[in-house]
Amino acid sequence: MELQDNIFYTPTEFAKLRHCSVPTALSIYNVQDFPSEDFGKEKVALGSAIREWYKKKRKKGD
Repeated sequence: MELQDNIFYTPTEFAKLRHCSVPTALSIYNVQDFPSEDFGKEKVALGSAIREWYKKKRKKGD
């Protein structure tokens, strides 16, 4: 599975991309500056926004 820029990803799909657990993906989606948004009862994030978010260097605890 490869990140596509024009697709919205749920935390479950993101977990598959990152090879992490769904709870870990949910915690990333809940980070204040992560580009997720509520879509109905689920959070989603656009692939291009995820890619841009990863370009910024962060320290643990930021």
